[in-house]
Formats: sequence, C-alpha cells, structure tokens
Amino acid sequence: MIKILKEIGENFLSKARLKQGNIKIVMFKNYVLAKTPSTSQFWKNLSNEKRVDLINKELKKNKNLSAFEVFKTPDNGQIVFKVQKTIPSNKRGLLLLDLEDQLKANVDKGITVWFEPVGDKSKLRNLRGIKFQHD
Repeated sequence: MIKILKEIGENFLSKARLKQGNIKIVMFKNYVLAKTPSTSQFWKNLSNEKRVDLINKELKKNKNLSAFEVFKTPDNGQIVFKVQKTIPSNKRGLLLLDLEDQLKANVDKGITVWFEPVGDKSKLRNLRGIKFQHD
C-alpha cells in the first residue's frame, strides 16, 4: 500500500513509502512533467553518413570510447552502438550516461544512447540447448 507522506517545496518533490519491504519511492514532479527532448530538424535532415561522422568525432574525444562502433543513427535520435569488448556492468551504465550527456551537449539534445542487443553468452544455457527467439 502506497501512502503519500508529504509534499516538499513548490510541487517539485513528493515522497511515498511502500510499507512492505521498506522501499522508498521518490518522484520528482519537475522531471515527470517535463517534455522529452526530440531531435532537431538539423539532425533529421542529415544523411546517415553525416550523422555517423558527427558521432565518431565525439567518440574520438574520449579514449574510453575507442571500442564503440556506431551501428544505427535513425532520425529519432536513438543511436545504437556495437561494442566488441566486454564492459563490466558496473562501468557500462556510467559510460553510456556520460556519452549521452556528451552527445546531447555537442551534437543534438534529442539523442539517446543504446547498445546493440547481443545474444545469450551463458555457456551453461547454451549447453542445455536453451535458445531465445529474437523478434
């Protein structure tokens, strides 16, 4: 059962607690009501090659991103990257967030960053013959 405890400030922050499991839920109303940025007309008018060039220029600025390869650059700004090496999960998220911030600041505010989905790498599941269907 969710119970709203109180509102703080000028409708920017509200807190709720979930009694079971001692989980706290914090919602920032200023983010919930904000419009998601969309790509500019400039980005939409660029050819795929020009988009890839812009992204690659940004990738070259950071040596930690040298293994990243641009896979897709659609006009909706959802850029998909391939990565050949394995990046530990504790570093992967922060690396993607930093890259997305860099691209939003220097290329287009409507860009979001994704990794290409990869198949199951579990040797045990592969030995058992379990396969996942891709859409």
